[in-house]
Amino acid sequence: MILLEQNSQEYNNDLRAMIMAFFPGVKIVEKLEGEEMPKFIFVARYDESETSLAILDDYSDMETIEGSYLDKSEFRNKLKLASYHLLCRYADRTLPWGDLTGVRPTKIAMAKLQNGASFDEAVDNYVKVYEVSDKKAQLATKVAEKELSLISDIDVDNDYCLYVGIPFCPTRCLYCSFTSYPIAQYEKKAAEYIKTLKKELDYIAEVYKGKRLVSVYIGGGTPTSISHELLDELLTHIDSTFDLSQCKEFTVEAGRPDSITKDKLMVMKNHNITRISINPQTMNDETLKVIGRAHTVEQTVEAFKLARECGFDNINMDLIAGLPGEDIKSMENTLAQVKELSPESITVHSLAIKRAANLKQQLGEYAEEIHQDVDEMLNKVSDVAAELGMEPYYLYRQKNIGGNLENVGYSKAGLECLYNILIMEEITDIIAAGAGASTKVTYHAENRVERVENCKSVDDYISRFDEMILRKKKEFD
Repeated sequence: MILLEQNSQEYNNDLRAMIMAFFPGVKIVEKLEGEEMPKFIFVARYDESETSLAILDDYSDMETIEGSYLDKSEFRNKLKLASYHLLCRYADRTLPWGDLTGVRPTKIAMAKLQNGASFDEAVDNYVKVYEVSDKKAQLATKVAEKELSLISDIDVDNDYCLYVGIPFCPTRCLYCSFTSYPIAQYEKKAAEYIKTLKKELDYIAEVYKGKRLVSVYIGGGTPTSISHELLDELLTHIDSTFDLSQCKEFTVEAGRPDSITKDKLMVMKNHNITRISINPQTMNDETLKVIGRAHTVEQTVEAFKLARECGFDNINMDLIAGLPGEDIKSMENTLAQVKELSPESITVHSLAIKRAANLKQQLGEYAEEIHQDVDEMLNKVSDVAAELGMEPYYLYRQKNIGGNLENVGYSKAGLECLYNILIMEEITDIIAAGAGASTKVTYHAENRVERVENCKSVDDYISRFDEMILRKKKEFD
């Protein structure tokens, strides 16, 4: 626990984000409850002429910031950098991303490049202004360059993406915070869920019939948890309801190897699905048991080979760096097996300890096991991706990521996932259907994005379906 004392809440989110970057998963409170003593006290005293920041412990240190805290345009970056320096000294380490804590660090390079800066100038800006390491600055700028090339023909006012959520999984993973229900318990409701989902898709298709659908992404959960008959019913409905003639890609996140069958793969192939994911997260059987994935490494290999036999030539594999009990050798073992399978893309996630995940609840048990060499693991992934002919094409971050690190998508040229870029950059509408799905509507003239959330519960989504439509209708109108 960390105590945060402030005389103003104006920069509360900034300070919390910076503290969490150094101490992911640690509870931050604004007053003490009971007799528990904090790890340390972080004090912020704002003034119109000078602001002081201090860490109080057996150790004590301070930073001062000149100027009025009321001038947010000037003060915010000064505050973040000062708090970063203070925490660096306390923790006796720096962070690869410096004082950057946002979800989209690439947006800084994108803005620079769009305004005529060179690659080197964009890199230099990260290093000098935000104290980002040269390696991360290079990575962010490479991704920004790639993203700009891939979205160059996107009509931000008339193109949109469709996300379809299937909130069922074989089991719930230890680290998962997504809307997900065990298919064994919800199998009888799956048909009713698909029936309701089709009605929402009908509404979306009607409202957006004047726009160009450029990407469809079916995620979850694990979409292949449902039967091949229901999967076929859903894909048939999308084919007949939406104009897919100008759609650039159609992804189904097959995800869990234990949910993949030949029947399901052939259903997807017959519906011209262009990209699938087969996500091992790790290729170490002991870790799979710890994190609650009810499949083996052998099943992952079998599912991948079966997908190849069924004709899929654009397969992504998701990995997680920093899983409980894993070290560099664990990651090297995973990468050796992934390299042998030779997917078209690899997405690597730094473990994030999310509030809704079981890992957060069991943090005391696993805190000592979560390895700290995550950045080195990410470097290993980067090396193997390059050996497979892949380049980084999208990057984002989450709260409570260990080491304040990042998630990166690598892909062979021409096989990047456009949806992944567009949902991060928020330049087109992302219209989402299903339980737990979040729609993003963009208003470029006003420089804002509005979200429309569906109910997370499958039961609520079905019983309150009319409300889901009214929420969308209110925003669309």
